Amino acid sequence: MGFMDKVNTISQKVGDGVVDTYKVIADKSGKMFEGAKIKMAISDKEEEVNNMYTEIGKAVYETYKKGEDVDKDLTKECKKIDKMNNELAEMNKEYLASKDLRECQKCSEIIPLTSAYCEKCGEKQTPLKFKKKEEKKEAENVKVERVCPTCGTICSSDAKFCNKCGYKF
Repeated sequence: MGFMDKVNTISQKVGDGVVDTYKVIADKSGKMFEGAKIKMAISDKEEEVNNMYTEIGKAVYETYKKGEDVDKDLTKECKKIDKMNNELAEMNKEYLASKDLRECQKCSEIIPLTSAYCEKCGEKQTPLKFKKKEEKKEAENVKVERVCPTCGTICSSDAKFCNKCGYKF
């Protein structure tokens, strides 16, 4: 092998390493962005719940001032808070999942997303299910890439063979 062939081989390896590193960094920064986005949505939803508590307080007082029964008027507002609390729970679940974590279904300990059993209480975990959102449609248009189990090269989703080592998918 000549000098130029060696230089080309080394350049190719360096280039492959740079591309792989870029893809890893892009994936991690994407996860960080998604986590921050979910965290902001959680904060907004919590503020909305707190505003509802304030509105309930005002409604109770106004109803009380009128000498009316408070229970009937508050049912509607309480149902709104129940709905928002359910949305918050779903958002928190998504946020933890973006960090490859989940909450134990029995003791609420934060555990790895892939845990089959809780490390603290031993409870068997069922797979998480997420509510579908409109934003998820964007992900359907993205091509999924394959990672070669032999050499780690990222190949296109329709590849039948690894373009680096020849592994058959």
